[in-house]
Amino acid sequence: MRRVMIALLSAIVAGLMLIPGSVSAGTLTMVVEDSEGDLGFGVDMKTGGLARYYTEGAPIAGAGYLDLVSTWLSLKKDTYTFGIEAAAALPEEGSALPEGIKLVEWAMWIDPSPYNVLINPVPALFLIALRYDGSSYSSFILDYATFLTAPVAFSVEGSTLQLQFTSAAIGDLALEWWSPLVRAWWGTLGSAGYWFVDAVDLPLVDGYSYLDLPWPPP
Repeated sequence: MRRVMIALLSAIVAGLMLIPGSVSAGTLTMVVEDSEGDLGFGVDMKTGGLARYYTEGAPIAGAGYLDLVSTWLSLKKDTYTFGIEAAAALPEEGSALPEGIKLVEWAMWIDPSPYNVLINPVPALFLIALRYDGSSYSSFILDYATFLTAPVAFSVEGSTLQLQFTSAAIGDLALEWWSPLVRAWWGTLGSAGYWFVDAVDLPLVDGYSYLDLPWPPP
């Protein structure tokens, strides 16, 4: 897996999707761009990536607020800020979700190593997410070791969302790999009734699609 980590890091840098990290006023920041118009679903059983894309006319295809176009993570002192810029403004509270969708999440997973569902399905360490259920927004951090959750600060401004959490909230973990994803639920929350509908377009490594980005920025 160490070889994969090194190869993935090299592929990310070579892929030119990484906007160089910056240190400004004591803040370390990493920003990564993603293609617009690439909402998908299912698992490609050869690579572990998204299997196929929604076609025009599918109810979810027009939900540009689920389409990640850039994402970032920053650290200032002991506070992390995770953000997503979507292709369209997020819904006003009370606005209906696409037909058949019960809940959506803009989320970041913290993993112990780069995740691939086929060859490295590692258990996540933490989940930080913003949820919208067609009525209101909520945000939380989930510790997978205890399955306890706690609220986190969030903001939604047009097509931009941000969540903040502290180093203490993740047990002062030396964060190394983070995975920004957008998830849509058509089933009951907590069931397997969901798809990941967008992720960062990372280059394949040895023919496999990994979901994680390195931290700190290369």
